[in-house]
Amino acid sequence: MAGKAHYIVAFGLGLMIPFLAIGQSHREEGIVDLNTALDLAKQNYPSIKSKVAGKEAATYELRSMQNNYLPNFIVQGQVTDATSNQVRGTFFPNEGTAIPTSGGIKVNGYTQDAVWTSFATGLVNWKLFSFGKYKAAVDVARAGLTTAEADYQNELFQHQIKVSDAYLLALMLDDMVKSQQSNLARVKALKEVTTAYTASGLRPGVDSSLVNAEYSKGILSLLEARRLAKEQHVQLKELVGITGGNDFLLDTTVFLKQTPQQIETHRDFANNPRLLFYKSIADLNQTRVKAIRRRELPSISLLAAGWARGSGISDKLKDNGDFIYNSSFGAGVPFRAYNYMIGFSTIWNVTSLFKTGNEARGQRSVAKMAEERYNEENLKVAGELERARFRYQAALDVARQAPIQLQAAQDAFDQAKARYDAGLSTILELTQTFAVLNRAEVDASVAKGNVWRSILQFAAARGDFSVFTDNLK
Repeated sequence: MAGKAHYIVAFGLGLMIPFLAIGQSHREEGIVDLNTALDLAKQNYPSIKSKVAGKEAATYELRSMQNNYLPNFIVQGQVTDATSNQVRGTFFPNEGTAIPTSGGIKVNGYTQDAVWTSFATGLVNWKLFSFGKYKAAVDVARAGLTTAEADYQNELFQHQIKVSDAYLLALMLDDMVKSQQSNLARVKALKEVTTAYTASGLRPGVDSSLVNAEYSKGILSLLEARRLAKEQHVQLKELVGITGGNDFLLDTTVFLKQTPQQIETHRDFANNPRLLFYKSIADLNQTRVKAIRRRELPSISLLAAGWARGSGISDKLKDNGDFIYNSSFGAGVPFRAYNYMIGFSTIWNVTSLFKTGNEARGQRSVAKMAEERYNEENLKVAGELERARFRYQAALDVARQAPIQLQAAQDAFDQAKARYDAGLSTILELTQTFAVLNRAEVDASVAKGNVWRSILQFAAARGDFSVFTDNLK
C-alpha cells in the first residue's frame, strides 16, 4: 500500500504544472475552502507582495517621467565674504569646479581685503521642444508599468496554480487515509474472528498468523498514508503563507463528491498570463530602442532668469584708480544691481550620434532576445495545452472505469468472506481480496481527483479561469 501512496505523489508531481485556482462556494465554520486558501496566499505570500511593490515602483517611475514636461524653476540666494583679486584673461571652468571671481582689477595688484557680497537668482529652463525625447521616456516608463502589472498577474496566477494543486493533492491524500482506515477496520474485524476460530480449534493456527501479518501491513499502510497527508498539508500551508498550527480542515463537498462535466478543449491560449508577461517584456525593449534613437535629436529650451547682486566694493575709485573696499556686512549685503534675461537655447551633441547608434543596435539585439523568449514560451504553452487535452481525456476514461473496478473488488471481497466463513476457502484467498479492495478504493479516489486536476491543468495552460468555474456551475 505504501507503493500506492508513492504512486499518488508521483502522479501529482507530474501534473504540478499550470493549474488554475478557483474558490468553492461552500463554506462551513472551521473549513478552509479553496477560495479562502487562495485569498490567504494572495495576502501573505512574499513573492506576490514583492510583485505588488514592483507595480508601485513602476507607477512612481511613470509619474517621474511625466514630470519631465514641467519647467525647471531654480532659485538661489547666497551671502559670502571673500576677496576679489583678479587679472584679465579667460579660464576653462573645469566642469563647474572653478570658482568665478568678479570685481575691479586693482592697480597695485594683490590685496588681502575681503568684502561681503550677496547674490540671488531665479531661473526658468523649459524645454519646449524635445523632438519626442520626453514622450519616448514616458512611453518606456508606461511600458515598464505594463510589464510590472503583467509580472504581478503572472506571479499571482502561477502561485494560484500551486495552491490549487496542493489543495487537491491534500484532499486526495486525506481520502487515501480514510481508505486505509477502512481497510484496517476490515482486517481488524477479521483478526478478531480468526483469533476466536483458531482458539477454539475450528481454524488452523496459520490463519491467525496470516491475518496478524495482514493487520500489521494495514497499520504500516495507514501510517504511511498519514505521513504523506501531513507533508502535503505542510506544503499547502507553506504556499498559503502560514507556518505552524493545525492542519487545514478541507472542503470535500465538490471535488470528492461531484463528478466533473465534459469541457470544451478546443480553445486558444492567447490570454495566458505567462505569455502576456513575456510579450510585455518584448514590447518594453522595443520601446527602449525608440527612446535611444530619440536621444540623438536636439532640444529647444526657453530660458528666463532674473538676478540681483550686492557688494562691498564701491563703484567709486580712489585717487590712485583702485576701487574702494568696505568690509562691513551692512555695506555688502543690500542689493545694488538687478538684471533679467529671456531667450531661447538649443543644444545638440552631434558626436552622440555614434554612441546612441551603438546603443540602439545593442538594444535591438536585447529586444530580439526577448521576442525569441516569448516565442519559446508560446511553444511551451501550446505543448502544455495539447498534453492537457490528452491527460483530461485519459483521466476521464480512468474515472469512468474506477467505480466498476471498486464494485467488482467489493463483490469479490464479500464472496471470499462468505466462502471463508462457510469453510469453503482458505485464508489466503480472503487476504488477497483485501489487497484488491484496498487498491480499488484508493484508485477510485485518485481517479476522481485526477479528473479535477486535469481540468485545472487545461485551464492553466489556456489561462482562463472560466474553464474551471463553468464546470463547477
